[in-house]
Amino acid sequence: MIAQERNSKNKGRWMLKNLSLYEKLALAYVSFFTLVGFIWSYINHDTFKAYFVIEDGFTEWSTVIFLLIGLFICVKRLVLLKSQKPMLFLFMTSLLALFFFFGAGEEISWGQRIFNVESSEFFVQNNAQGETNLHNLVVNDTKLNKLIFGRGIGILLLLYLAVLIPLYRTKEGVKRVVDKWAIPIAQNYQIVAYIVLLLLVQVIMASSKKGEMLEFAGSVIFILNVVFPYNKAVFEKH
Repeated sequence: MIAQERNSKNKGRWMLKNLSLYEKLALAYVSFFTLVGFIWSYINHDTFKAYFVIEDGFTEWSTVIFLLIGLFICVKRLVLLKSQKPMLFLFMTSLLALFFFFGAGEEISWGQRIFNVESSEFFVQNNAQGETNLHNLVVNDTKLNKLIFGRGIGILLLLYLAVLIPLYRTKEGVKRVVDKWAIPIAQNYQIVAYIVLLLLVQVIMASSKKGEMLEFAGSVIFILNVVFPYNKAVFEKH
């Protein structure tokens, strides 16, 4: 039993030891500020909302920056691999690039507050914050952010972690399809990070602003997942 525990600890140390400097920095960054936000929300929720998860604040701009990094990586892969990969691979990578672009634009309401642009009447009446973005739209008293970007992404993440990744690692046929579709598979430490984030923020955290924390921390982990995947060789130029 002691030997098994020692082997488990050594395996964990080995897993983190072999991470690149960028991975270690990003992991330290998201871990530190997620814990800061979690603790702050309990110590003084009013100042947590007013300073930490405020619009155009630290967490929002961090999310935007990491999404733009994801966009840059996808575009770089398209340029480097356009002559080596099939159209399906390039198409899926393009879709992921568009997802990052859309996410970054939505996060800052497409520059509305930066350029001081007034919302149209439609968004004033149908957007929960009166902003020019889609994720805060309210349809039949339901906020799209909670329905699509909350529950929808939560279900997809569960299927990704609990179904797709185990099948990828055990079924050669699934592995070929996933690699052909340019789907980045999470490394073990990224899987752990996803699970800890969901438990800490989605389950334990009581703040009404937990969604902003999920967007912030989730974006960092997702970028690590995309830039440093388990199947990294598939995304490299040969």
